[in-house]
Amino acid sequence: MEYLARTLDLPHQTIDTEMTFAGLGLDSANSVFLIVELEDWLGLELTPDLLFDHPSIGELARHLATRAGR
Repeated sequence: MEYLARTLDLPHQTIDTEMTFAGLGLDSANSVFLIVELEDWLGLELTPDLLFDHPSIGELARHLATRAGR
């Protein structure tokens, strides 16, 4: 959420975790940067279509929690 707040210049408390990334204003270039940051942070290899398959913070977090638990 820090990345989104910083990138989109939004206060943390205004970010709805169930709103889509597109609805928050994340464009395709920033989506790629988010995926790269997540890969580095989690130590996982992620696919470029990750945010299309899991289009909100909540959905993405649930997916990544499942993957990290493997």
